[in-house]
Amino acid sequence: MYLLMKTIRITDGKTTIRAVLNGTMAAKDLEKRLPFECSGSDSGIDFCCPIPRGIFDPVECQTGWKNGDICLCNGWFAILYGGEEQSKSFGTVMIVGHILEEDLPLVKEFPEQVTFTVEAEK
Repeated sequence: MYLLMKTIRITDGKTTIRAVLNGTMAAKDLEKRLPFECSGSDSGIDFCCPIPRGIFDPVECQTGWKNGDICLCNGWFAILYGGEEQSKSFGTVMIVGHILEEDLPLVKEFPEQVTFTVEAEK
């Protein structure tokens, strides 16, 4: 069990959501990159933004996701806000965190094309 979880903020400058990173190697690597910017688009179930690949442990990958998960996989930073029911068909993913439940509805306020700033919550 990880006692100290890092909360991050993801914002487009107008809307801000918070997420809690988990204890995976990939999440710890992501934390070292903070703050960073990434640009991407809405696919209808997630926002995907290309970022440089990081360090991860393949054993920590999982099949599928829960709506609200944050994924860092194969050079993509993704905010997975939908598609949980079909997510197992996408194969394995590296989940690095989860959006706070009260912030999940705010994801729909992001524009279709977006640039995010991802930073540690102060």
